[in-house]
Amino acid sequence: MKSPSSRTIRSAKTGQFVLTSGRGERISAVEGMKLSPRMAKVLSHSARHGLSGDERRSLIKEEIRKKK
Repeated sequence: MKSPSSRTIRSAKTGQFVLTSGRGERISAVEGMKLSPRMAKVLSHSARHGLSGDERRSLIKEEIRKKK
C-alpha cells in the first residue's frame, strides 16, 4: 500500500507534474547515478541561497567549464 506522502504532486497553475530534488534523486538511484561531491556542493550552495532555476543552471555550467 502506498503511503499518503507518496502522492504525485501537480502544479496548481499548469497541471503538470512537479519533480522535486528528492524524487529526482530516487529516480537517479534506480538508474545507478549519483551526484559527484563537487556537484552536490554546487547544488546545496544554490539551494541555501534560494537561487532560481536559471541561476542554478548557470552555476552548473560554470562548474562544468572549470573542469576542462
